Amino acid sequence: MCYCDPQRRYLFCLAVCVRICTRLFVFSPKFPQNEYQAEIAEGVALGTSVTPLVIRATDADRNHNALLVYQIQEETARRFFTVDTGTGSIRTIAQLDHETTPMFHFHVGVRDSGRPQLSAEHPAEVTIQVQDINDCPPQFSQESYEAVLLLPTYEGVEALQVSAYDPDGEGQSVLSYSLTDTGVEHFTIEAGTGLITVRNSTFSRERFRFNVRVSDGRFSSTALVTLLVREALDSGLAFTHSIYSANLQENNSNVTTVAVVTALGNRPNEPLRYTLLNAGGKFRIRPTSGAIETVGIPLDREEREEHGLLVQAGREDDRLRVARALVRVRITDVNDNAPVFMGLPYYAAVQVEAEPGASVFRVTAVDRDKGPNGDVSYFLQDERGHFEMDRVNGELRLRRAFEADLSSVEYQVLVFARDAGTPPTSSSVTLPITVVNRAMPVFDRPFYSVKVSEDVPVLTPVLGVNASSPEGQSVLYTITHGDPDGLFSIGFDTGVISVAAPLDHESSPAHRLIVRATDCLTGARAEVDVEVAALDVNDNAPAFAKPAYEAAISEAAMIGTAVLQVQASDSDSEKNAAVRYQIVADRSNSTEHFHIDSSSGLILTARTLDHETVPRYVFVVKATDDGFPPLSSEVRVTIRVTDTNDNAPVFNQLLYEATVHELAPRGHFVTCVQASDADGRDAERLRYGLVSGNERALFELDAASGVLTLSRQRHMQRMPPAVSLNISVSDGVFTSTAQVHVRVEWANLHTPQFSQGTYEAEVRENTPAGSKVVTVRAQDADPGSLGEVRYVLLSDMARDSFAVDGSGQITTLERLDREERSEVVLSVAAMDAGGRTGHCSVRVALLDENDNAPLFEAAEYRASVRAEVEPGSLVTQVQAQDADQGANGQVSYSLYSKAGLQVTELLDIDPDSGWVVTKGDFHPLQGSVLSFFVKASDGGAPVRHALVSVYVHVLSADARLPTFGRPHFSFGILEDAPIGSVLGAVHLQTPSGQAPPPATFSAVIGHTAETNSDGVFVVDRDSGTIKLDKPLDRERTSAFHFKVMATLQQGLVDAVALVDVEVKVLDINDNKPAFETDTYEASVSEGLPAGTRVLQVRAVDPDWAANGQVTYSLAPPGLLGAGSEDKEEGGIFFMIDSSSGWISTLKGLDHENSPAHSLTVWAPTSVKLPLLGP
Repeated sequence: MCYCDPQRRYLFCLAVCVRICTRLFVFSPKFPQNEYQAEIAEGVALGTSVTPLVIRATDADRNHNALLVYQIQEETARRFFTVDTGTGSIRTIAQLDHETTPMFHFHVGVRDSGRPQLSAEHPAEVTIQVQDINDCPPQFSQESYEAVLLLPTYEGVEALQVSAYDPDGEGQSVLSYSLTDTGVEHFTIEAGTGLITVRNSTFSRERFRFNVRVSDGRFSSTALVTLLVREALDSGLAFTHSIYSANLQENNSNVTTVAVVTALGNRPNEPLRYTLLNAGGKFRIRPTSGAIETVGIPLDREEREEHGLLVQAGREDDRLRVARALVRVRITDVNDNAPVFMGLPYYAAVQVEAEPGASVFRVTAVDRDKGPNGDVSYFLQDERGHFEMDRVNGELRLRRAFEADLSSVEYQVLVFARDAGTPPTSSSVTLPITVVNRAMPVFDRPFYSVKVSEDVPVLTPVLGVNASSPEGQSVLYTITHGDPDGLFSIGFDTGVISVAAPLDHESSPAHRLIVRATDCLTGARAEVDVEVAALDVNDNAPAFAKPAYEAAISEAAMIGTAVLQVQASDSDSEKNAAVRYQIVADRSNSTEHFHIDSSSGLILTARTLDHETVPRYVFVVKATDDGFPPLSSEVRVTIRVTDTNDNAPVFNQLLYEATVHELAPRGHFVTCVQASDADGRDAERLRYGLVSGNERALFELDAASGVLTLSRQRHMQRMPPAVSLNISVSDGVFTSTAQVHVRVEWANLHTPQFSQGTYEAEVRENTPAGSKVVTVRAQDADPGSLGEVRYVLLSDMARDSFAVDGSGQITTLERLDREERSEVVLSVAAMDAGGRTGHCSVRVALLDENDNAPLFEAAEYRASVRAEVEPGSLVTQVQAQDADQGANGQVSYSLYSKAGLQVTELLDIDPDSGWVVTKGDFHPLQGSVLSFFVKASDGGAPVRHALVSVYVHVLSADARLPTFGRPHFSFGILEDAPIGSVLGAVHLQTPSGQAPPPATFSAVIGHTAETNSDGVFVVDRDSGTIKLDKPLDRERTSAFHFKVMATLQQGLVDAVALVDVEVKVLDINDNKPAFETDTYEASVSEGLPAGTRVLQVRAVDPDWAANGQVTYSLAPPGLLGAGSEDKEEGGIFFMIDSSSGWISTLKGLDHENSPAHSLTVWAPTSVKLPLLGP
């Protein structure tokens, strides 16, 4: 495919194939920087690159001298990371664990593969931070806890505190503790601290066993807690009172002594220790004195009016023989709560004609305080207005009648509620009261409310509002606000509100409507608030958080071990949202092996598990709500039973076979051995090792993955043709073995090298085809077939004329003509069987033979002289050209005549210039034409010659000789000019004041194309105008030199004159460039620095100057411009010099990623302008 630029008429495209090979230089590698840092998360998959970390060293050498081998120097780091020799990236080869190793600091060295091996002066320092992720479950400090709870006990008594630690998050993770269902009834646990306290002190058994769960939000662990309930042993101790009572004022932030307890029965000087078992963080006790006091945290009576504190007294060395007493602390009230109005908002209406004392509204307020502090009285801000308040029951009455014409007036009455505390506290509310006249409808209630089930059928009446007209007229009802979705309708004449669309408690639990009543006669109207509460019904089944649950548990797990927790939520409310869980019975007896806590959804083991018997359990868990009728949903639960290590690992094959190339880089993948273990958990713990056969340290076997690679310690010597390795695999207990047979492919290490970079030879032209030219020789140091060399001529044009055989002998394929080209330069490539290529140039000089005779520029020559012409006068000049070289092309002239007249007596000719000059007396020849020949001979052997006729017209003394206006005429014409185009005219010289002589003009043609032998130009007989008569091609004939003859008729003999005419053909860009060959091939080493030259392409354009100036590009002209880069998948690899055609690398190449590149070279010409050739 070729592209044609509108500004460039022709171009040509070429495919170039670049193969990667190796060359020899000597430089030591070096790192561009000394330190590298990166981060990687723990738990990433094996083989993950540590991005953006790339350890890349450079080496200015070529071929295998530039093959770099990276190595991590520290053994510890080599267990976890490897350096890719091709990309320089560091990859993981073992599982990373932040908790074990949060940071790796190591050094990476690099050496080349030359002889001797050179290493970087300083290794690169690499620091890799292992980022923590939540991949570890929290761990309890103990697998099980056990404690003794002595009776009597009380609510809040501390039974036990569990603790756990999360390896993630540097120990800063937020942990949450919870109990399983078996311990919830009698005990509770603080989620943040793990403190287990008594919830219900009425115990029905002597031992409680339940699991405590700790979670970090993703992972969880459980521990078994055993609480033994025992009566305290007789200690001989007794408190002075079995129950102590004390009073404490609420909101006191000072440390206050509540009571002092005393136990008796100890021996003299025997110390007793007092302990407060359920201090709850608000109380403490002096351990020696028994004084109970607050810790300074204010207590709130409204939150808890009485605290029961259990005090224990015992000896230092006996924890089971103790005495206990209960201290009841009553919290006395402080007036710290203001009254709170109930049933807000308030609204009232009163008739304008109402009598004083009429009840208008009743407000109610409550106070959480106790006694007088909670006694509420009511009063108005304005006690002298139209209204008065009953201070005890909150009834608002009309105090003064309204004026008769007062209507539709609203009073904002400020009502206060105040308690009887000291000091008293109060609150207020604004009660809007509307005065209605006799014409306004009056609702029978100030506010309507109703509760209906959300599943009430559409069109069901739910409430009736009633308003009466004082005039007894009909009233129209409408809903004005509060129903944007049109869920309700109202009977316009009945006031009955009905459900118009389905209700949904979950989206809108309550609706506040405003209903307007309008008098049909007067148009007077009144409004009232109506609240419709949508009661929840059980219309939503529980929904599980996941579509399915999956977990794994070891077959060695104890009975009661938590496996996983399923969770379902119900969007209903109250009891309709309470969810109970159960395992649905099936044929696999899952209900016998697992138990689920009905309230929390925690699934625990109920029996011992056996992986070999049942490796997986699949059952269904049902979640049912407490609604009526109950709704339920189910979820699939899969529990995998993991195995313990009781089987030896087994290789998938007893014999592995692989092939590796001798030049494969260190760390190159050879094969992967794999083993399996019937014990599922051990499959990830398998470790592989090399037992024997690797004495030369040629290979490395990754212990975790089983990947066999070429050793990073391997020296670049010849490898044996085959290697047998014994390998092993172990799961930590059992070991198995297998064999690996590795066949080594020989490498093509050497490039063919010519004995000379340039050969010179000479060949005589016209020698027959098959003539020997020269023999080129190339040697390849590789053994066997890899060292066999074949020779190729790179140029298509060269292959048309020459051939090269397997021995390097170059011969001709045709006769050569020096006159076409005097020298040929051949590009010869020597290619071995491995694709490596060497190059040389052969310069063939063609020796000349005298195979061309001189050719005259005109077919005949004519001239005129007067009879009295003096001797030595110039008559005319004859010219001939010989295409040969040297003496073969050197022309000499002589006179020759077959007639009896001795022309040499009259004329002479210069043998070098061809000028004919007079010598004798021409009077006898007046009125006649002297005819003779001029002989042109070359200097070759044998001599070649040519003859041309020359005619000299001898005129009278008074004859008029024609003379042209110029000594010669020059014209220019475009090579694409149409036939008939006029170049110009030749003309004779005319004396001033005289008429032009009546001359006729004609073209004198020659023997060659340049002398107009083909009649390309014609001359008009009368005017001397020169016209184009045939098409032009500047690349064939760039200029024409011919003569034009002017003839004047004068008596018997015409007077004639000749003039030289030169026509230069102007070039246009009508030829496209042509490459030497259609396809080029080259090789380049991977890893070489950018700018390395790969190959030179050449194209020739026969046009002249800028039209024939070829530029090179790797992209279509007009897109990226000449000299632009080649864009391939993976980036930009090559560039081309737009002038010279040299293709160079833009970056280091990688054989493993791209062993070959195919490029397209575009060769457009520069401009499209008419240019004059030389």
